[in-house]
Amino acid sequence: MGVKIFRDDNWTRIKSGVISRKDIMHLDGEKDSALIGYLIAHAHEPCRQSMMKYAAEKYGMDELPQPHQNIDDPNDPYYEEYFVLQEQVIREDDADVLKKAALHSSNYDMAAFAFCRLTGYCFPPSECDAYSYRTFDCGILPGMTAEDIREFCRKVIEERGRFVDVAEECLRDQKDPNQ
Repeated sequence: MGVKIFRDDNWTRIKSGVISRKDIMHLDGEKDSALIGYLIAHAHEPCRQSMMKYAAEKYGMDELPQPHQNIDDPNDPYYEEYFVLQEQVIREDDADVLKKAALHSSNYDMAAFAFCRLTGYCFPPSECDAYSYRTFDCGILPGMTAEDIREFCRKVIEERGRFVDVAEECLRDQKDPNQ
């Protein structure tokens, strides 16, 4: 697989505009389409042209995928990134990488997706329709047991992570994720 955005501060690097052609290599044209589109759209020239050529050859993408746009708020700066993170958290299979992101990422959305993937938690939709998509619903990481979830929530509480209240709620409402 190409770039894994939940590892090694890759998302921070990408968001700051440091994108290279190797970031899109060895990705899955279907499963990583939002990431590929984001990388190409935010790359600088001439890297963008090189990436477009690679995407056409390897993934059959003759044109850049249309970015997600919030129809209720076209100026929503987080909408496109939200869907890239949602797509990629499902592709991350290492619980330790997700734990690190949930506890230490400076990017709220990345941390929220990692937390939700580890616990199966889903935030309630906002009352504002324009932002009701921000539930961070991404299912639970396969292999997570009820004990794994409890242990992680206790760690969030112990370290006073940004999701302490949610971790406490998860502990209160804990059920076996494999039921």
